[in-house]
Formats: sequence, structure tokens, C-alpha cells
Amino acid sequence: MATKKPEPELFAPLHVAVLNSPIGKLWIESDGALITRLSFDPIPVRQAKVPKVLMEAQWQLDAYFAGTRKQFELPVQRKGTRFQKLVWDALDTIPFGRTMTYQGIGDRIGGKAIGRTVGNACGSNPIPIIVPCHRVIAVDGLLTGYVGGLWRKKWLLEHEGALPKELF
Repeated sequence: MATKKPEPELFAPLHVAVLNSPIGKLWIESDGALITRLSFDPIPVRQAKVPKVLMEAQWQLDAYFAGTRKQFELPVQRKGTRFQKLVWDALDTIPFGRTMTYQGIGDRIGGKAIGRTVGNACGSNPIPIIVPCHRVIAVDGLLTGYVGGLWRKKWLLEHEGALPKELF
């Protein structure tokens, strides 16, 4: 006898807010207390009301995109390996308007020659922008890999003044 597959919405996050931003719609997920994910793609939802933490995330992201906020003060859930959590914690130390290389992050957390592994951890970051993986660049200054696409990474870095805006 075949087992019936559960309906996808049964596993949908409990709370999701949608924010219109200069880089497209952002879907922000919460368990009701912590921010659990930020996505550039739609997240299915099964909610009745938006919790305070999502309203705060929307407000802070709006302020960030308006240029009046440089740092996020939101409770976030970091689900990942021990190494990923070390990398994500290091990302929080990169100031607004600055960048750091993948190798620089590796050196900061005590590893040598682990730039690619740091890149993989950045690519697994479930809360981009808020946990600023867009601020990490290649050692030669090139923009590489970003879950939201390189055009968004470039936009975010230009918005923060970490890259000069193109004239043409």
C-alpha cells in the first residue's frame, strides 16, 4: 500500500513577511521569536498573523534600504554546522561599507587556506543581508557567488559604499 505524501503546506513555515525592496521582493521567515530565513524566492506560508519579530525585521530592512540603518539588531536562528556558525558569526563583524576576503574570514576564525570552505558556508547562510555574506569577496577583489545572484551582491555593496557605483 502506497503511503500518501504529506501536503507541502503542512511543512510550510508558520510566519512569513514579504518586503518590497530595491533588489526585488524579500521573503522573511520566522518561528515567531527568531528570524529563521531570508529568501529571494517565494516561501509558502500557513500563517494567521505576523509576529512582532517579522514586523521589526521589515522595519529594519526598510531602514537599511532607505540608507538610515547600517546594522541589524534582530534575533536570528543559526542552524548549521559548527564551522558554518563560526563563519556566520565572523560575517557579523564586517562593518557596513567594508568587505573582507573569504581567506580573511578563514584567518579570522583560525583556519589557513580554507577560503573555498568559507565560501561554501557563506552560500549556506539562510539569512542573507541580515547576516552580511554579501560583504565577502575573492582575494583578487572579484565578486563571486551570492545566493541572490551577483547583481544583488553588487547592488548591496554599492548601496553600502563598499564599491564605487558605475558611471555608465
